[in-house]
Amino acid sequence: MSRVLAATTLAMFFVAILVVAVVSATSGDDGGGTTAAITQPPARTTPPTTTRAAPPKPKPVALTGVGAFDPEGDRRENDDLARLAADGSPSTFWKTEHYLHGFNKSGVGLVLDAGRRQPLSRVVVVTDGPGASARIELGTDANGPFDPASAERRLNGRTAFPLTKGAAGRYVVVWITAVPEPAGEAHVTEVRAFR
Repeated sequence: MSRVLAATTLAMFFVAILVVAVVSATSGDDGGGTTAAITQPPARTTPPTTTRAAPPKPKPVALTGVGAFDPEGDRRENDDLARLAADGSPSTFWKTEHYLHGFNKSGVGLVLDAGRRQPLSRVVVVTDGPGASARIELGTDANGPFDPASAERRLNGRTAFPLTKGAAGRYVVVWITAVPEPAGEAHVTEVRAFR
């Protein structure tokens, strides 16, 4: 009898273990059991990229040829041709007078009007004949005075003059400091200004 009792007890023990195992496996929906947390891999973060903004594109400034500035001469220098240096045509130009025996003055200028006083960053001078030298000057009156706003450069085809930081004015002067030899005169085909 004790063998039967022992066998019954052992059978009940195995049934109890089986019941606990079945209940544990199916009890995830009733809130009483525990469920394993689903772990997700950490989100990949992209480091922030820093992009440099492109420098603002220079804006063109309309110019009108006004005349010439010749303080060391007769106060005129082909003034009637000044408009041709801002007419958009590559076949027309303003020119200095013809200097047969050298350029015996510190300079002569072509004066152009920007319409109002405004900041300028660059002036481009186009010529059909290389060899002259020039710098850019700015002022608020067509008759001067004018202040240097760039370094002196040799004119050759298309020459860009970066202006000093903060340069501003209404009147732009292409101040010719040397004429080409042996031609004896400088030509300015077109002048363009940029803010």
